[in-house]
Amino acid sequence: MTEQRDTPSEPADDDDESRPERKDTGPGDSGDEANDLRFSEEEQLIHEQIRRHREERERRERMEREKKG
Repeated sequence: MTEQRDTPSEPADDDDESRPERKDTGPGDSGDEANDLRFSEEEQLIHEQIRRHREERERRERMEREKKG
């Protein structure tokens, strides 16, 4: 048995007018932008971790010099 569904062959005219017009930016643009943002955030985190590591190392070295000195 095969059921046929009542589906309109053309969309209603009022639906076309109520939809905002989309810019044709290509399929990969939004994905590329999201990847760029994630990469930038990861890069910032890496630099922050490097900075904290250096500060901690310098603090330990200062403490060792103060103990010796």
